[in-house]
Amino acid sequence: MAFVILWVGLILESTLFQIPPINLIHPGFVLVTLVLIALMRGPNTAVLFGIAIGLIQDVCYGTFIGLNAFCYGVIAYFAGALFSQFLHRNLAITFLTSMLFSFIHTWLTYGLTRLFDVTAERWPYVLSQSLVAMIINGILTLMLYPLLTKLFTPRQRSRYDASQTEG
Repeated sequence: MAFVILWVGLILESTLFQIPPINLIHPGFVLVTLVLIALMRGPNTAVLFGIAIGLIQDVCYGTFIGLNAFCYGVIAYFAGALFSQFLHRNLAITFLTSMLFSFIHTWLTYGLTRLFDVTAERWPYVLSQSLVAMIINGILTLMLYPLLTKLFTPRQRSRYDASQTEG
């Protein structure tokens, strides 16, 4: 189910949010979903999903293969590792972590594309874009949190069925 949601998020990012005037707002559905998967399922699962969806994004839409797979994998791992440090997982921690990793993701992709001389963007532009991405992904996190936590939270299995207890 999580991979289907990541896939739909990738399709929305790549199609609907590329049409003017909607393209002014570019939410990171994949990034926010990966952060929530890291919260609910842990870093190992999130890394696998991050690398898989990043590789799909690289093959279909990327300038070179491996950029998004690497960045999503790193973000998913460290988001899961950061979440494991907190005893209480709530909306505020998820909101702040999502905004933080949105900022880090923008700078990580910028750094790698600059390293391989794929982009000529300057750091002030990237700073403004990363701040806008933080705000948009923070709002997206607030909108998706209730739905995705219900979907991704593992169900607790009880050993005994309450309806079959004998009185």
